[in-house]
Amino acid sequence: MRRFLTLLAVVLAVVACTPDPKAPPKAPGPKVADLWRDFPVTSALDRPLIVLDPLPLTDEAARGRVPAPLSLPAAVPPSRQLTVQGVSRYVTLTSPRDALSAIRSQVTAGQPEVRVTATELTESAFTTDRGSIDLPAWEFRLADGGTLTWPALTAGYFWRLGSMIPSSLVSDLSIDGRTMSATFTVSWGMPCPGMPAPQITPTVVEFPSFVQIGLKVSSTDTGDCDQRVSVPLRRATLTLHAPLGNRVVVDFTGRVVKRATGSGLTSTFVQVPG
Repeated sequence: MRRFLTLLAVVLAVVACTPDPKAPPKAPGPKVADLWRDFPVTSALDRPLIVLDPLPLTDEAARGRVPAPLSLPAAVPPSRQLTVQGVSRYVTLTSPRDALSAIRSQVTAGQPEVRVTATELTESAFTTDRGSIDLPAWEFRLADGGTLTWPALTAGYFWRLGSMIPSSLVSDLSIDGRTMSATFTVSWGMPCPGMPAPQITPTVVEFPSFVQIGLKVSSTDTGDCDQRVSVPLRRATLTLHAPLGNRVVVDFTGRVVKRATGSGLTSTFVQVPG
């Protein structure tokens, strides 16, 4: 097995975001900056929700299926009061027609279309960068079984809804004041005989709207011998210059780092009469 395997290529792509692997980046790469430099960091609820689930949510029976076009009401349900981390506001919901249109916008060519038999405004748990949160959702039942679910809040409450991908290199993020802990995937190839093992250092770099964390490596040259690829995990603690606040945490490729289970958002919502 040569060192330029898929897993190692992913790591080298991370290093490519840092021109000098011996030093942390002084500025985000252009693609990362384009994604996150305009991310708004205001109050807990004004901060957009970053949904990391592949959307729409599907059960096993509906996997790989697409709802066929259907004439649905354009009227929106009454506003609801949503409370996130103790901050409340009235939120605007979307219509079932718009939710169905959003689902169909995720279609890839060749997926079979299935007739929708029922539509219901319900509640569903969505995975965000700060944990699981219950939100109003439109559920579409399909003729041959299965359901598709889409958030019922209008798109303005989210950041790039339907296009966010969680990091595969950093996980289980926990934050306590300015202290940040995470699990890092170390996926360099094993050094060949006589080659020194690289020095790998977890690194954090702060920007106004986001924080990048990843691995700084002294060298990616592990030799030309046949070798196996190791994928150890390393838990590390980093210290921020300022509290994280509502900034988003991403890896060096710009993908979102999820918080550990149990350290996320809490939410409640009630329907407004009328």
